[in-house]
Amino acid sequence: MTSDIDQNTLRRRGTGLRAHDPARSYGGHTLYTPIAGEGEVYLVDIHGETVHEWHLAHPPGRHAQLLPDGTLFYQGKDTATDPLFPIWEVYHGGILQLVAPDGTVLREARHPFHHHDASVLRNGNLILLAVEPIPDHLAARIPGGVPGSEAPGGHVWGDVIYEMTWDGEVLWRWASFEHLPLEDTPLNPHFAREHWPMANTVNELADGSIMVGFRSASTTVIVDRPTGEITWTLGPNVLAQQHYPHELSSGTILVFDNGSYRDTTSVPYSRVIEIDRTSHRILWSYEDNPPQNFYSPYMSSAQRLPNGNTFVAEGSFGRLFEITHEGDVVWEYVVPHFGTFGTGVGLESSRGAQNAVFRAYRYGPDRLPWLER
Repeated sequence: MTSDIDQNTLRRRGTGLRAHDPARSYGGHTLYTPIAGEGEVYLVDIHGETVHEWHLAHPPGRHAQLLPDGTLFYQGKDTATDPLFPIWEVYHGGILQLVAPDGTVLREARHPFHHHDASVLRNGNLILLAVEPIPDHLAARIPGGVPGSEAPGGHVWGDVIYEMTWDGEVLWRWASFEHLPLEDTPLNPHFAREHWPMANTVNELADGSIMVGFRSASTTVIVDRPTGEITWTLGPNVLAQQHYPHELSSGTILVFDNGSYRDTTSVPYSRVIEIDRTSHRILWSYEDNPPQNFYSPYMSSAQRLPNGNTFVAEGSFGRLFEITHEGDVVWEYVVPHFGTFGTGVGLESSRGAQNAVFRAYRYGPDRLPWLER
């Protein structure tokens, strides 16, 4: 027997614009990339109306963002390569593109082991996450993870960062397994040992240092580019499977703290926190009330807006919203585009139709000089 009731829980609850307080919202336009899409990127206005779309040739490796000159930096997925391990099929990328508003690809670079994130540095080069096989004698020292869950061949793949030109020349390399203290950076026991410590964020700070976030180890570090030394670390005493740590103009660090496997509570919930770099003290935080009403077990982001509000992507469920400093929701939009990853891909979270996004971004008119208004 068939039913007229939509059996997708998120879609049944309602999509599109859900709330808008014009007096307190920053306004602007929101950019998002459905993670289960085929290469679509959408720009919606503050009323939730789609005002521009890109339809790109490759499915998303994770996400897209606008650069200061208004071009789109898109991370696509190379579907012609064989997966290194099962979940690699979900989060690997491999294709980095600069795209004009009309969809013309202006520049393209490729790296077969790129995954999760990349950024364009101020010097115009790329900084990207990739993996290399960890030497066996080092991999054996890494604690944690599910026993016997190494990648095919018994390998553990480790995160590396490359500074790379658009022509593919690697100018700088930093390897997690050469700089992180292995015994002090365990994998969470719920994660496979195929990938350590699973970076999901890389970006440049104002002083040229590089910030890297490692999800499976609930750790974020700052790396001095000339020496490769780790100059700052925030670990699982504060973080739980976090995403998108980055520096604000004040020098503080904004993080989407997903909350999976947080040691201090039996109820998983997400929060957004702003951290003082010197003291590691939480200066500001947002949680829902009750806290479990806001929870994304993976992906997600938070962005501080020019008026002091914060734009949040609750990525697992395609919920994008803006909050005031006091935590009041003043804009909310639920991604209406649902897609599937197919069968046999990655984890159980990859099953079924979903509207998830890895990150989303809010932009003012200065970032959209080409947009007709």
